[in-house]
Amino acid sequence: MIKTAQPYFKNKRKILKTLGRILSSGRLMEGEYARQFENNFAQYCGTKYAVSVNSCTTALEIVLRYLEVKDREVIVPTNTFIATPNAVVFAGGKPVFADIEPQTFCLDPLDLEKRITKKTKAVILVHIAGFISPHMEKIKSICRAYKINLIEDCAHAHGAEYKGKKAGSLGIAGCFSFYPTKIMTTGNGGMITTNSSELNALARSLRVHGRGESLSHIVNLGNDWFLDEIRCAIGLYQLRELEDMLRARRSIAAKYIQALRGENQIILPEIPENLRPAYYKFPLTLKQNAAKLKKTFVAKYNLELESLYYPPCHLQPIYRNKYRLPVAEDILGRQICLPIHTKIKKKDFEFVVGALRKELRK
Repeated sequence: MIKTAQPYFKNKRKILKTLGRILSSGRLMEGEYARQFENNFAQYCGTKYAVSVNSCTTALEIVLRYLEVKDREVIVPTNTFIATPNAVVFAGGKPVFADIEPQTFCLDPLDLEKRITKKTKAVILVHIAGFISPHMEKIKSICRAYKINLIEDCAHAHGAEYKGKKAGSLGIAGCFSFYPTKIMTTGNGGMITTNSSELNALARSLRVHGRGESLSHIVNLGNDWFLDEIRCAIGLYQLRELEDMLRARRSIAAKYIQALRGENQIILPEIPENLRPAYYKFPLTLKQNAAKLKKTFVAKYNLELESLYYPPCHLQPIYRNKYRLPVAEDILGRQICLPIHTKIKKKDFEFVVGALRKELRK
């Protein structure tokens, strides 16, 4: 099967040697590889600090706890993985879902402003599929006007840029995922990027059970949230290869756009000049429901298609809301993601495009 996501490791022998040294050392947490990974990741994103944790969900919860969202509202785009609103609940807050823009699948700034109340404490901006919203300045100005904090959910956006600035450097904090399907992976894990020394200190405490000076001095209600040395070492190698992986993804995306331009049954993503997407996924919008096409691709072509995300969060049983978000409900049921990752070869690309054209013509 041609999959929509697949991890890529260029220097497997070097990675295995490094893991052997870690196992021989006996130091499996908070060692030299964690420090290097955090320092290099902060430098890459253009922030003062980076704190490694065990997942992006944890990263979001820590940032939300720092912002003291307990009994307050946090606005979340409905087009995101369920982990985003869950983190708000874990931190004691209430997620308020907002609609998306049909062109970008990202948070709609107009609907965002409608959802703000006196109880709103923060906004989580999800860089869906590796695309930063082209309306970043508008969203930031709304947050400033209402004195609420902007958090970036960068789970899809390693290396994405807005006006030359990397994802993770545009709000109070960025929260990254290193889950197996992500652009760069450590098997599992996450990272917080920030310029706040206070958030940096709290995150380092919370990730090891709320530790103060030592584990005999507990100052916060924390958890077992650190990222171990083995995963941090893998992360170092992945970070070194990230720009190469992004070049490969952007090249495949450009070929998709060139090959599919003019197909009247699909709408291609629009890329403003001030954006450089990371292309975690390559999303398309169909003029019909996508469910049948996705089943056909798997059964007939052994080719995997995905969507981001359907049903959206506000229609999930755990969060089912009384109000409607019409754009998300319409667009996301007609949206597909074509395979895009470092291991896609020319023959795979041609097969995907050929199969899509054939089914669209039917």
